[in-house]
Amino acid sequence: IFLIALVLSLAQVFTPTAARECLNIPNKAFEFDQTEDTFDTSVDSFQGCRRACLENKECAAFTWDSEASISCFMFTKIREYYTCTACQSGLKPSQMMPQNHGCAVHLSDVLATTEAESVDDCLAQCDEMDGPCQFVTYHNETSEFNNFCFLLQECKTMEPCYSCESWQLNCLPAPDECSNYRILDDATRSIIHGSKGYCDRSGNDSPDWQGPGWYRMMSPAGIKMPQNTPGQSHCGTAVVGWLNGEHPTNQFQTSTNVRVCFDWDDDDCHGETTANITNCGQFYVYQLPDTPYCYLRYCSYDPDDLKMDEEEEKTSGENLL
Repeated sequence: IFLIALVLSLAQVFTPTAARECLNIPNKAFEFDQTEDTFDTSVDSFQGCRRACLENKECAAFTWDSEASISCFMFTKIREYYTCTACQSGLKPSQMMPQNHGCAVHLSDVLATTEAESVDDCLAQCDEMDGPCQFVTYHNETSEFNNFCFLLQECKTMEPCYSCESWQLNCLPAPDECSNYRILDDATRSIIHGSKGYCDRSGNDSPDWQGPGWYRMMSPAGIKMPQNTPGQSHCGTAVVGWLNGEHPTNQFQTSTNVRVCFDWDDDDCHGETTANITNCGQFYVYQLPDTPYCYLRYCSYDPDDLKMDEEEEKTSGENLL
């Protein structure tokens, strides 16, 4: 009882965010191989499909398609995937061995403790937690920790436990560009900055430009490219670059050949090029070429900065009344 109270007092509370693709991967389906993979016609929900995969020794991944006549597909290995509108997929977690053992509970590894109806429920809570949760230990109804779930960031050692089981999440790897990128953070790149003679072209003096490649936009420049032109003579240049297209909405999705326009001389697309954009969950990265000529530069902005400006304008107007 003392251990339960101590763990509960130290456990942290995390807000669920979508930052990885493990048990719940929206809008992606794995390619089905009729010679190796199977399906289950008795399942009537995504959660049911996930549980069926968890209980199937041969299952490595699953896809639930709510619009298909057969909705639950189970795969013997992780296959190539494609995007879809009415489907969800997931990777089966790995059970920690040996059997009848669980992860030893070190308080420094405990992220949270919760009640859970099943090991599937326990794993789902770990998956919803942003970032560090990688392991769970679930105690069933015969345990001293009745239907109790430990959410762990590490599993350093195993110990005998005859009424519990431990699992590790498996996740799709993030694209390389989500960790291997350069940074655009020069403050003059922001759409709230005026004109200056900078150019995103090799051999010129734009402070943060390092030639063609993958870039992440960061403060104080902003965090993303604008999808509307801010007007010429902003962003520390004369001819401003803006995204004439959409950012990818799904995590780890890459949009290719997205049109980038440059605003000049009363023409919001006086010049243009293309960029590839990857959604890395918490941020976007852009594969940008040298601009076609000078003085052209890619703009950046932070939506929160614009909200602050709007609030300041509203407050100033109220003060004048």
